[in-house]
Amino acid sequence: MARYHLSSRLRRTTIVACATLIVIMTLASCASNPLASGGGGGNGGTGSNSEPTFTGAHAEDYSWAYDRAKRDGSEFAVQALSDGKLAEAEVQEAADRYVSCMTDKGYTATMSIDGTSTIYHPDQTTGQAWADRMHRDTDTCEKESGIDYLAGLLLIDKTNPDGKNDISMIIDCMRRHDVVDDSMTDAQIEAELNATSPDTYFSRIPLDMADPNYDANKAKWSQECRVNPREL
Repeated sequence: MARYHLSSRLRRTTIVACATLIVIMTLASCASNPLASGGGGGNGGTGSNSEPTFTGAHAEDYSWAYDRAKRDGSEFAVQALSDGKLAEAEVQEAADRYVSCMTDKGYTATMSIDGTSTIYHPDQTTGQAWADRMHRDTDTCEKESGIDYLAGLLLIDKTNPDGKNDISMIIDCMRRHDVVDDSMTDAQIEAELNATSPDTYFSRIPLDMADPNYDANKAKWSQECRVNPREL
């Protein structure tokens, strides 16, 4: 069965409910993602050209994140990865930097080390102009703080330490938690997970608690199983 790869690029899903904008950060899952394996540069170091070298199950993800951070000018992320490894304390500092950045822009925000964030602005509306402004502000703060590059690496280090998570584990997890039922074959589930269309079985699972069809179990495990199918 095909290997299922998880990207370190964080995907933002916005939910507007009760005048509060909730931003849920999850690992994007895509068969064509540019990361071939995951995070994990714990045994890395600095090469002879002063650039870090990454080793371990997820070296390619670390290298990709480092290159992106360097290209985007995210000084903190570059510094955090410059020794070839990543500490939880560094991701926590990036999360704190994100909150500080958003506070300076007038928001009330939280950010956890797994990339889960909430934001609220007292003047926000549900209009497109506000959505665009929030997207610009969060994107800026994610990059400046370094959380955009680091949270995903730490998460896959924890949930896929040996780089062996695959599509069969994700399907088993979803069946275990009743995200899918026996009417769907494994091949159908895999096709839906890897689909590039915005309209899939999984995209139709409501994540907004205000949705009348919201199912807390499905909402949680449709996301969690993709990231942590072994429930580590």
